[in-house]
Amino acid sequence: MTVTVQPLDGQPLDVHRVSRESLRAIAAGRADEADLMMLRSGQRSQLLLVLRALLDHVDDAARGVWRPGGVPSGQEAWHLLCAAQRQSPEAVETVLTDPAVMAWALRLLRRLGGSAATADSSAPLWADLGQFQAVAAAAALRAGVRAVLRVPAHRGMVWVPGAGVAGPVARRRWSAAEVRVERDGAIVLGELARVRLPRPPPAAAPGWRPLRTLSGCAPRAHGAAGPWLDTVTPYRDFTRYPKSPGRSGERRLRLWEDRLAGAYALLDRESPADAAALRGLVRVLVPRPFRTARGGLVASASSVDAFGSITLSLPYDVTQTAAVLVHETRHQQLNALLGLVPLVQADEDRRGGPEGWRRLYYAPWRSDPRPALGLLHGVFAFAGVARFWRRHRAQVTGVEAQRADFEFAVLREQVREAVAALAADGDLTEAGRLFIDEIAAAVREWQEDDVLAVPGQLARDYCALRRAVWRARHLEVARSAAERCAAAWSAGRQAPALPSATLRPRPDLIRLDTFGPLARYRLSAPDLFARGRRQAEASGDPARLAEYAAIARDAEQAALGYAEWTTRDPQDAEAWIGAALALPREARGAGFAVLLNRPEAVAGVRRAVAAARGGFPDPMRLAAWLADADASGAEDSPVHAWPVPDAPA
Repeated sequence: MTVTVQPLDGQPLDVHRVSRESLRAIAAGRADEADLMMLRSGQRSQLLLVLRALLDHVDDAARGVWRPGGVPSGQEAWHLLCAAQRQSPEAVETVLTDPAVMAWALRLLRRLGGSAATADSSAPLWADLGQFQAVAAAAALRAGVRAVLRVPAHRGMVWVPGAGVAGPVARRRWSAAEVRVERDGAIVLGELARVRLPRPPPAAAPGWRPLRTLSGCAPRAHGAAGPWLDTVTPYRDFTRYPKSPGRSGERRLRLWEDRLAGAYALLDRESPADAAALRGLVRVLVPRPFRTARGGLVASASSVDAFGSITLSLPYDVTQTAAVLVHETRHQQLNALLGLVPLVQADEDRRGGPEGWRRLYYAPWRSDPRPALGLLHGVFAFAGVARFWRRHRAQVTGVEAQRADFEFAVLREQVREAVAALAADGDLTEAGRLFIDEIAAAVREWQEDDVLAVPGQLARDYCALRRAVWRARHLEVARSAAERCAAAWSAGRQAPALPSATLRPRPDLIRLDTFGPLARYRLSAPDLFARGRRQAEASGDPARLAEYAAIARDAEQAALGYAEWTTRDPQDAEAWIGAALALPREARGAGFAVLLNRPEAVAGVRRAVAAARGGFPDPMRLAAWLADADASGAEDSPVHAWPVPDAPA
């Protein structure tokens, strides 16, 4: 990638090149400081390009916005940034490495261009434009450059990028404030109040809510600020902005700090390469609410618009926190890498089938079909998490070892399957194939590792269940083919060959995964699992009863629960797929493989029989009948991706 824009100091930017060695190192999870610096540098160049592009548009846009006193000039803000850069480059760097600056700039650029892809903003245009002054004011404050600027205030709070928010200085939803910067600090003046900020900005003080620096988590190889715990900045959310400061109490924030510090320390001990990537790339961690993290349910995300920022709900222990940080740091690496080298074919190069079609894939960790880029992101992220659990299981014993074995065994199988899917189709570029080949080599090595019997069997059942349920929900056989099979079944004839499947995404059929969290309960919190099972038995819910029994390896109770579930909802394929998996190995008949590997065919023929005769046949008997005519049903389908029209990215 070649960059022609001038940076703040007027010197030409470097050309960014990714060597094959760096590409392999990043794919294998052994990126060194030079590789991480390359990724950071590429993202900084992108930010400068975006700021420079904004400079070409903000003043024109401001002239079209009526505001008492007008909208401050973007050119003036840019010149102040340049002055701060000359005075103190490190001060400007601290401001620009706040991921919220990139988020604001990209969203505003899209907004000015009329793009529908931007996140929803409740800010008036003059306020979004005015944040250019807020960026310049923050740089001037840190560098000690005198200036007077007008900036927007949201609910009285003034954003100081790279530092925090000041206020409230007004009561209105949106108002203007003035920032007066002197060499020793700044004064923020609003309609109702003023806030004095010394230089550098302090820890928490009246009228000042800072980004909280996480102790023990700072980068070690370079001098960047942070990482910060951000509960205050208006652009910290990936989907809606601006947001008011959060209301987490000191006790809750200290719990976050302790949990994160423990996770950083764990990675330093057990997975130094992951720790180095985390410290080198992640600047901000944004707490988000979520009901519970036990059983593996953590909500976390990264965004291409906010390099260096991770949002996550509070994991329930240090180990889970470390796994989530590894996962999201992998997304950070891949987002930055994709800004320098394409790994997936452009749309016009990778469409297979009629014009306007593209392939969607089964992603084992997702309930919806995914495009190649989404699958690649998942492969890279979960390969990192699998490696983390592989190393962690060597350091622990007892319940924690069972938990680690389960997580590793699940991800080892899921990543293997997804890597095979990407390698089998033509959606990757030459660099993408090199990248995925490096991951595939590690996955092959993992297949030799032994895992404990109980977590190993639960992992196999979980992966098989997710795969089969996904196929039953999102694949279908042609109605005419299903009707031919139904007619043969009703007439007592031999089954025709299994019909082929096509993809028809059905997001309306997706329900929350419960088998995986319950399996984690059994392994990591057996007392809680036993209590939950007693509650499920008392509730009378056959789905809950069946899954608890299956995970406990109680085949008799599982069969009763799945039978009742199937009776109540005969079209819910998860019920009869779960029933098949809960059968003892010696009780699995000829239809077992068809039911797991071609459940969409079983479901389609069942519907056709019910439409013709008014009742649903037993799925296992029907699968055995289909298997008699088609031995290929006993093998995994080699098809990993399906062309669909107008697929969303």
